[in-house]
Amino acid sequence: MKDSYGLDHIHDGLFEIMVALDDLCAKHGIGYFLDSGTLLGAVRHKDFIPWDDDVDLTMTRENFEKLLTVANELPTPFRLILPTDYNGYFFDFVPRIINTEFPLREETEADRAHNNYQNRLAVDIFIIDKAPDSPKKFSKMVFRQKMLYGYAMAHRYDKHAHEHGLVDKLRILVLTTLGRMQSLEKIFKKQEKLSLSYANESVGRYCLTNAIMKEIHLSYPIDCIANTVQLPLRNRTFPCPAGYDTILTILYGDYMTPPPENDRVPIHASVTLEDENA
Repeated sequence: MKDSYGLDHIHDGLFEIMVALDDLCAKHGIGYFLDSGTLLGAVRHKDFIPWDDDVDLTMTRENFEKLLTVANELPTPFRLILPTDYNGYFFDFVPRIINTEFPLREETEADRAHNNYQNRLAVDIFIIDKAPDSPKKFSKMVFRQKMLYGYAMAHRYDKHAHEHGLVDKLRILVLTTLGRMQSLEKIFKKQEKLSLSYANESVGRYCLTNAIMKEIHLSYPIDCIANTVQLPLRNRTFPCPAGYDTILTILYGDYMTPPPENDRVPIHASVTLEDENA
């Protein structure tokens, strides 16, 4: 695959963040796993997926709380950015480790409004929480998560829904109208409280409560993350859930078969560097 998006440069930068975080987690006994496309890359390619342009990791909420206490030990230029750090604007519910010296594009007005944090190379951290075994209860939980995301959209720097159809625009209008009636701080607190709804219950499934909207409806058998295996990615091994086959099958189906060649493009192509020598 020709590197027309500068992905070699991006992969090198992402790998540096992964190594720094892995070292910090090993030092303090903080558990985490590779997830989504990054996990698939380790399983199928023993490297990044050639056309992928981000890194996804997961942590239990307990381990993430540990990371918060030691994140200041990350070496320069890496920094933990929380969803509350975007200068009073909502970007999403995902914490990130960013490289403060690795911009993704020319700075825009929106970048400046967000402290430029979303215009930096980053590793996304998704939070593992318990999910109810009952499909009905889980559907209710997912619906409420989507509602809170809609409320938070009222606090986005760019609230335009020009990429959505009429029905979705109307839904967004209703949700953002309701969202303006409450502070972003309150919405974040509600989202965390909802995510912890089943923290003290004995359940057989888990979910990623701050997942992207197209994956927020997914849950997985909790046995999948009961044990860890080390899988190679480049010249280093990283922790992966022992039940990765189940997880990847739920996410991608026949995950060992690459997608059609036309679909082998970066997800965030519009925000990646186009010059691999930049």
